[in-house]
Amino acid sequence: MTIFAVMCAGQFPIWHMGRVWMAFFVMPYPNTRGPLWVNFNSPLLWDVFAISTYFTVSLLFWYSGLIPDLATVRDRAKTKFRKMMYGVASFGWTGSTKHWQRHESLSLVLAGLSTPLVLSVHTIVSFDFATSVIPGWHTTIFPPYFVAGAIFSGFAMVQTLLIVVRKVMNLQDYITIGHIEAMNKVIVLTGSIVGCAYLTELFIAWYGQNPYEWYAFKENRANIFSPYGWSYWLMMFCNVVSPQLFWSRKLRRNIAVTFFMSIIVNIGMWYERFVIIVTSIYRDFLPSSWSNYYSPTIWEIGFYLGTFGLFFTCFFLFAKYMPVIAVAEIKSILKTSGENYKVKMTDIEKADPEKFYQEEVDHAHH
Repeated sequence: MTIFAVMCAGQFPIWHMGRVWMAFFVMPYPNTRGPLWVNFNSPLLWDVFAISTYFTVSLLFWYSGLIPDLATVRDRAKTKFRKMMYGVASFGWTGSTKHWQRHESLSLVLAGLSTPLVLSVHTIVSFDFATSVIPGWHTTIFPPYFVAGAIFSGFAMVQTLLIVVRKVMNLQDYITIGHIEAMNKVIVLTGSIVGCAYLTELFIAWYGQNPYEWYAFKENRANIFSPYGWSYWLMMFCNVVSPQLFWSRKLRRNIAVTFFMSIIVNIGMWYERFVIIVTSIYRDFLPSSWSNYYSPTIWEIGFYLGTFGLFFTCFFLFAKYMPVIAVAEIKSILKTSGENYKVKMTDIEKADPEKFYQEEVDHAHH
């Protein structure tokens, strides 16, 4: 999901140039058009490095995790063509101890890189706003608030896709209600952190006594009767109020409620971006330009819908030709957590409690 979403996001800077055929102008190469070099002081360049690094590490992490599974598919392939294609994709994986050692070492390194990368990418994206002087953007709460928001919306998007794939591909035995409930707990936690960040923004705007900052929050956002006040309160409801339903265990474990809530959270996070950008600049420092309210053009709507098309095309192709759950990981835990094992252990416990205790001790030692 991350890889396909970053692919969609990477297109937008090109569309926003206006003249797409001039995109090569941004490349730092020797040229005859004067000093045409990258401006390393620009926060937008931080994005280029952060997002391209994020994409590269995510791609490596994703693909290296797939290698044992691709080898499994290769070994079970029925046609020569499939055997060859999956053979190439699995890099000659044999499942030897040496291969597993290298695989686990690589996974550990990539996991170690991915965690700070999540923090750095969303922090740098937030700096695009925070390093400006626009009221409503120039706030130091942005980095942690964007990181929490990214985890919040990411988990919600995973729930949206996971619930559909789980149903369509009959993966109920592998993706259990327990997994979905645990994810809902993360959603309610990060939703509360995001809510705390929204309130902090409001408080600091008032406490800082900057009239422009306070006006941006009080009149442009929080005032329900302002032109875009509705979007602020919709964002607050979707991101802060609605996830609180997951304090209830019954609702956390309800598939229909979880799916509906994941959509609501994604709508709320889209409106968060809308609120940050539009409500901060539709009334700027010149009241004479206040009559120009924003409304999306047909081209903007087209680009937005196009990213949905690209994302779901990539996702469906992935689901068709690749394993959607890590087969190798499932194999390793199935002996100790699969349904058959649980039934067997229950039977042993009823018939011979002493043998059951010995099995548990052996498993702990193992």
